[in-house]
Amino acid sequence: MKKIFLMMALAATALFATTACGDDDDDNSNGSGGSSSGVVVLTPPPYKTEARVVNLQSNEKGIRQLRLMESGVYMIAIEDAGNGARATRSVDLTGCSFDFGKYTSSNGVFTFSNGMTISFAGQSGNDVEVTIKWKNGTTIKTRGTIDTSGAVVPGEMTDNLCSRAWTVENVRAIGKVEGIKVAKDFKGPIDLAKVKEWYESNFGKLKDEFEANTIIEGIYFDSHGLFSINYQNRRDDVGVWRWTDMNAGKLVYTWNDKLNAISLFSGDASVEFAKSPDTCKLTLKGNFSNYDLEFQFTLK
Repeated sequence: MKKIFLMMALAATALFATTACGDDDDDNSNGSGGSSSGVVVLTPPPYKTEARVVNLQSNEKGIRQLRLMESGVYMIAIEDAGNGARATRSVDLTGCSFDFGKYTSSNGVFTFSNGMTISFAGQSGNDVEVTIKWKNGTTIKTRGTIDTSGAVVPGEMTDNLCSRAWTVENVRAIGKVEGIKVAKDFKGPIDLAKVKEWYESNFGKLKDEFEANTIIEGIYFDSHGLFSINYQNRRDDVGVWRWTDMNAGKLVYTWNDKLNAISLFSGDASVEFAKSPDTCKLTLKGNFSNYDLEFQFTLK
């Protein structure tokens, strides 16, 4: 991921690993509910049973992949050879742009917020017939393959991450230089250009550029391994994630992963879930140019 989560993407060389803060049992100690395993259980993903990833055969609209996420968010990957995507789920989506929105389903028909409807029929194993209709009446029929290769380990932690489209409430950035901590709080909506300005005033020039008013709109995880950040005024960043130790809450993500080597980079982070209201706290840690950095994202 080239320009995402600013300093963590650069400070930890574009990878983040996530662990549950302390023992999972701690999450139940403050009245936040939870399950018998000690993991806080947030609102269940509303479309867990309908969620799927379908890779399409060549078609006149250039749609390469349809993705229905557990949170009720869809993604369409469209061939875009003249203007490649910032990052890709895997090598098969290189050169694609991504369209995100919300969907509902009824009687096997999925209705997207952009007015498109999609239905599946004639399934044989993982092969399925796909019918896509636009608001103007344009219809294409093609075949697709349901992709299960990127699925992550299921469980309560997975459900928590995939339960919604997360929005950033605030960020606390902490830098450590020669034993001295420098901290700065940012309130949502988060403008990454301002975080960049703080970073460079304390630690040094970043290699990547951030446009002014680069506002994060939503953060999505899905159980098939996709991770996306969506912005108000620029194209989305899309990458892949997976658990490295789900029981401990550890995961990794990476971007522009041409070899599908998801652990190509390494970093330390943590995730903590709480209820009333349902929130997720991501703590990212890394080292860049001998500076220790920590970023605490509070998500709702």
